[in-house]
Amino acid sequence: MTFGERALYHQIHPAKLFTDISTALIGFDLFWRHQLAIGLLIALLPPVLVSIVLINEVDLEPYRRSPMGAYLRRFMPPWVQAVRLFGIALAFYAAWYHVPAGIVLGLGLIAACWANGIGRRR
Repeated sequence: MTFGERALYHQIHPAKLFTDISTALIGFDLFWRHQLAIGLLIALLPPVLVSIVLINEVDLEPYRRSPMGAYLRRFMPPWVQAVRLFGIALAFYAAWYHVPAGIVLGLGLIAACWANGIGRRR
């Protein structure tokens, strides 16, 4: 499996999903309270460390062969992953400035990226 494939499939590993979601929730609170340093540390460090471990150490072949792996191959190209990253950045920015609609918009972008292929015909 290539590095690019490993980088794609690690995104659906339960440890990665848990880390991303939990640190984002904590990050929202910290940014809302203007605790920039700890907010950045919590929001960025654990997801990066989990990604490094998963990409380098974990057998991701079962995720590649799964239906979700096929979904990622087809509907999660790099540009969609970039939009997801923009969505979380927008949500954190909105939390800093106390704009709940911006947080919802950022999370909506992320959800739209994950749902990119739902309902599409082959």
